[in-house]
Amino acid sequence: MRRFHVAVVLAVLAALVLLAGRTGRAESEAAEPFFQEGDLSLYLNRVAHGALVAEQPDAAAPPEGEPQAPAGDGPPLPLHNLEGTCGGVSSPMAYLCNPGPPGTEVGVPAFSMTFLKAGDKEVQSYAMSWTFYRRLEFSYAANRIHLGDWPKAVREVTGFDIGRTHVWVHNLNLRGMIIEETPTIPAVTAGVHFKINEGVHSIDHRTGGAPSNAGFEKASGAEYTLSVAKTFPKLLLNRPVLANFGLRWTQAAYAGWLGFGNDWTTNIEAHIAWVPFDWLAIAYEYKEMTSPYSRVGTLVRQEDDWHTVLVAWIINEHCTLAGAWGHMGAVVNHHEDCAWGVQFKYEF
Repeated sequence: MRRFHVAVVLAVLAALVLLAGRTGRAESEAAEPFFQEGDLSLYLNRVAHGALVAEQPDAAAPPEGEPQAPAGDGPPLPLHNLEGTCGGVSSPMAYLCNPGPPGTEVGVPAFSMTFLKAGDKEVQSYAMSWTFYRRLEFSYAANRIHLGDWPKAVREVTGFDIGRTHVWVHNLNLRGMIIEETPTIPAVTAGVHFKINEGVHSIDHRTGGAPSNAGFEKASGAEYTLSVAKTFPKLLLNRPVLANFGLRWTQAAYAGWLGFGNDWTTNIEAHIAWVPFDWLAIAYEYKEMTSPYSRVGTLVRQEDDWHTVLVAWIINEHCTLAGAWGHMGAVVNHHEDCAWGVQFKYEF
């Protein structure tokens, strides 16, 4: 079933690319521009941010020699994921957060607060990102993961008290845009993500090494991502569609919430987002999950892939309020097929 989901995601992305190519060839060269932009790079930047401002063809150009009024950065999209990078809920996109107009050396920061509820488990994420030279994105996120009834279940089955109700995961991220987007070439971004779990070592110690017996190796680790994204400005009902495909190399168990194992896996991540109105964005996100740990009865189940649907309200050029519904499958000791979350994001 997991491979079927992957095949569906790949097929949809391929269909989008083919359809966009046919649409582009059918359009007249004299067609009215969709975005109000003065140069290609800023146009692409604002497309990536979802800046849907129709160009006024009769607008007068400034007199020769006078500077043009600076264009804004567009609405604050994409969102922050739980790790703090720009993307959906659980994985990054190739676009960077708040890069600024062409020529920007030091961008301005973006902050977000995210709350995710999965059954009796909760995740709170506090994130900050900052982009430099429109190519380098630094970000940090602190995740507080409430373990729900898992501590009680461990005590009932094993007799051990893990001594805590939550763990913290600190995410330090560095991403670089290798290739900027052009009309024919997608944006390509690579990233390295350092994660530090504050609490899982204590759990391993208090349970006599039970997590180690299941495959736990360390409380911190690095992950590597590669993301490719393309925006099709008029793909669906004359409105833009953003498609993103990514790979993640990881040793993490439950995104690092239960630490890291010893074996590396390559996982697929993908997004499709549509902006039907200037103030609204709708997206679907897929994240492949693989477990480095062996199953421990009903206490630690094998991970399932994550599916998320997001709806973002673009309040103004600085603020976004988003809601999400997710099918997460097995989350430690329970199946969570109806998770939900909210995020408030602010870009200066």
